[in-house]
Amino acid sequence: MIDFCKRNLRLFIYITLVLAFYITLISLYNKLCPWTGGAYLRKIADAMLFALPILFCKRKLVVSFYLLIASLYLLSIVWYFRTYSTIMPLSSYLMVENLNGLSSSIYNSMSYYDLLYIAPLLVFFLFYSWGHALIPKRQYAQKGWYIGISIFIIIVIVVAPYCPNKRPYYKQPFYLFKTEGPTALHRYGIIHFWIYQFASFSSVSDDDKQCAEQFVKRLSGASHFINDSSICIRKNLILILVESLQSWPIELSVGETKVMPNINCLIRQDNVLYFPNVMSQVKDGRSSDAQLLINTGLLPLSTGAAASLCANNEFPSLAKALKTYGYNSVSFICDDKTFWNQGATTIAYGFDKLYDKMQGDNGRKEADEHLFETSLSVLKNMKQPFYAQLVTLSTHEPYVKPIIASSPLLHEVYKNNEVNNYLIALEYADKCIAEFIRGLKDRNLYDNSIIVITGDHEQMTFNKYEGRGQLKAEDCFVPLIIINSSLSSKNTKKVIGQIDIYPSLLNLMGCYDYKWRGLGESVFGSTVSDYATFRTGLAAGGTNVSDSIKNYREECWKISDILLRMNYFK
Repeated sequence: MIDFCKRNLRLFIYITLVLAFYITLISLYNKLCPWTGGAYLRKIADAMLFALPILFCKRKLVVSFYLLIASLYLLSIVWYFRTYSTIMPLSSYLMVENLNGLSSSIYNSMSYYDLLYIAPLLVFFLFYSWGHALIPKRQYAQKGWYIGISIFIIIVIVVAPYCPNKRPYYKQPFYLFKTEGPTALHRYGIIHFWIYQFASFSSVSDDDKQCAEQFVKRLSGASHFINDSSICIRKNLILILVESLQSWPIELSVGETKVMPNINCLIRQDNVLYFPNVMSQVKDGRSSDAQLLINTGLLPLSTGAAASLCANNEFPSLAKALKTYGYNSVSFICDDKTFWNQGATTIAYGFDKLYDKMQGDNGRKEADEHLFETSLSVLKNMKQPFYAQLVTLSTHEPYVKPIIASSPLLHEVYKNNEVNNYLIALEYADKCIAEFIRGLKDRNLYDNSIIVITGDHEQMTFNKYEGRGQLKAEDCFVPLIIINSSLSSKNTKKVIGQIDIYPSLLNLMGCYDYKWRGLGESVFGSTVSDYATFRTGLAAGGTNVSDSIKNYREECWKISDILLRMNYFK
């Protein structure tokens, strides 16, 4: 037995290091996301890969340096998570210049207790310092077998989740890393995170950079603005981003029942502007792309979620523009701040504070009600003027059962049950929004606030309601409702894109001299293109739109992708 151990001491040390990394990774993953069990093999694959270098070298100095680098890498994930509530992107390790501005945040994220995460590695190092001299120098055949078998096991474990199976798309690695990075890391491990990062990374050529820079210089956004600051009153801005709200259910009656009676009354008031033909323009990032569009005036990435891949970017934004006029900014979300990386993007978009988990204890069913009640108590005590973003949840898919048990819509006949449940969810959201507006009036906030209500993206498109198989661009419209506007518009019936909301809000709030006015155009300008494209290329708009407008609108998709990937505003 002793002879066997001596002959296989290198293997024994490798297995010991695998165990040390395994315990370290388990404790680290638990810090990022509560332990839910399972996925043991994937964590073993991570540990085996981290331990693999010990099979290539026995020199104590080299092994010590490797363990130091590995420990710092794992600790950096914890430190970054404490500040940004997400996993540090691999590209961020190359951004050395950012250390000047982040050094204080990094330092404040550190704790002596963090050494507990890497304690197994420290114990292994002490063990290795004692036993490394006993490892035979020449065991090339055995070492080759160890390395080959280890790599084979790692590959089998890693490839398994990508094989064809019945796993729902929302539980697959790439989707989960886009939406819930820490949860995905816990479930699939760090190797899958690296795969996602490398697969999503696309370098920007010098030609692309030059093209984007020239495009931005040619922007003529000023011509779309009403440059009269005298008409602007420094009111609060309250943006309600309603999950999956589309235009077609507004003013819709099913039988004798109006789906959204409160919104119907609202859009008929004299102080309200209603734009029903706003083209949804989100892509892989879905709800997070909507926040990108509205807060920064940029279109989404061609592939991947900007909230996941570009959270470290420098962004000009609506919150930053308003901050120059003394505004405080706050965001309220129902989800955990790790969902769609909102902890990081809230900081990147310039918000002063984020309130997450606003859905309360009853989940999606009563999420909107709890969101609005909680936000009212916060807004009442905020220093004015302020910019508040509220992101709802109750109308999120799946629509497998009705969210209101006693809705009169339950007794109507539909093309499919999902449409029925979607409309019932909107009926609930309609009541919550009406109650929120009444709450603003009761707290003397309504008259001094511009309230914007819009949908984040298409979900239950109009063709599904009609039972049509073919999707038209018009089926994807989301609404834009502006209450207490100091500006008027004759263009409310024209087609606009979500990309136009950002410059419109800048215009509405009197931010005429802000450095970035977005790629879109203000709906309050003298001209509106009346043309917008869906993410698939489907277009909607007037028949007399010139080719130059079409080309510009289509080119914006390409340019925005380049601007995001090159971190243009850094």
